[in-house]
Amino acid sequence: MTVLVRRLAEDDWGILREVRLRSLLDAPESYYQTYGESVGLTEADWRARIGAADKVALVAESDGKSAGMVLGVPAGPDERDPDAALMLSMWVDPEFRGQRVADALTTELLAWSREQQYKRLLLWVYDAAPRAAAFYRRAGFEPTGRVETFYDPTRPLTLMSQTL
Repeated sequence: MTVLVRRLAEDDWGILREVRLRSLLDAPESYYQTYGESVGLTEADWRARIGAADKVALVAESDGKSAGMVLGVPAGPDERDPDAALMLSMWVDPEFRGQRVADALTTELLAWSREQQYKRLLLWVYDAAPRAAAFYRRAGFEPTGRVETFYDPTRPLTLMSQTL
């Protein structure tokens, strides 16, 4: 199987919408936003997610099918690190799990982060997702020691970081 990762342009908003909605149906517990909230977003909302120069939306494709996605944005106030990019919304279609799609997406996001001259790439992972945390550790991310609950006190998140 060959996996190609490409950066979506603003006109690819429909691809981002389709893959994001699939991810929310497949793993709703992995995200802050719900399917119901996302399905109601307008074309302008989706374009705004990928139209800014300081953001990137990556999609992995295999045999013409979207196999996964990840987003990269500047780290925000929650991360307290202005020199870092933030990984968001990593998802791999169940049909493609275990086939290194997440590796390909992470590699491309690391490349984008370096191009943007960030010093670190950060991500939040739910403590209830040990498989995801193990993948991130294998990919070179380390826990920072920060654990937050943000929107749901029953669902702690651990901040992980990789120096670029």
